[in-house]
Amino acid sequence: MKLLVLGGDTPLGVAVLRMLNHQQRHQVQALSLADSAFKRERAAKKVIKRLQPDALLDLRLDAILSNRDHLHDIDIERTRWFGKACARNDIIYLFQSCAWVFSGAEASAPWREVDAPDGAGSLSTMIQASERAVTAMTANSLTLRLAPIYSAAGGTLLVKLLHRFTRGERIAMSDAQYFNPISADDGGRVIAGVLDQLSCGAQSRGVFHYGSNERSSYYEFGEAVFAAASQFMNLASGGVVRSSDASQASGDWCLSSDRIFECFGIHQAPWRRMLAPAVQAFYQQQGANQ
Repeated sequence: MKLLVLGGDTPLGVAVLRMLNHQQRHQVQALSLADSAFKRERAAKKVIKRLQPDALLDLRLDAILSNRDHLHDIDIERTRWFGKACARNDIIYLFQSCAWVFSGAEASAPWREVDAPDGAGSLSTMIQASERAVTAMTANSLTLRLAPIYSAAGGTLLVKLLHRFTRGERIAMSDAQYFNPISADDGGRVIAGVLDQLSCGAQSRGVFHYGSNERSSYYEFGEAVFAAASQFMNLASGGVVRSSDASQASGDWCLSSDRIFECFGIHQAPWRRMLAPAVQAFYQQQGANQ
């Protein structure tokens, strides 16, 4: 299958490309975030027409989601452009989204694909608009909502924590907000598995969720990161404490992964098993850059 990847330089994009290049099952071309930031619809259409992929993998939001930055109207407009081009050329559109479309209401977790996105914050409503743009433009699409991603690169939560631990900071983290995080490498495995099934004629479309099989609070995640970091660095001070900020609302953004298993046979993996290699890779990169 001929595949075009948008956002190949994001943490998830790097992991996906590494997995696909290792497997050698698909013809892959990738555009960076900068190269896919088209100003006009005509430019997006020309790229799709010139490259003629069988599937478009859109990871542009990965970097934005990692940093919890604000989405802009042009980001949604580009999603419409790509969706229209895919519909016109009968191309599968695989769009990455995330758990932040939901409010985190604990009674609703783990969130399933049939649950209506109910997040009311500005980031959540903009991501919801991006999802609607995909489905409105083409029925030949898959929206893959992933749990929060950690990686040794980019602006993920893991990288931010490791920088602060290295400076000896003590960090207060919530013990009342839950998620089921995944590593970028695990996300790459999941996307590669979906692409393999699509290349073999799988007709499943619509919305799919994937998160690890381990529920964790932010405090528990921070503790695990500090323990892993202590294996590779002499951290004489710092660490994680439970947040005493009573204004922080409790919430649960864990995603159910039942449908992706039923349709594509993809099993959940534990996030803790992949944490130490990611931490080690971070410190190796830091050493190489010094």
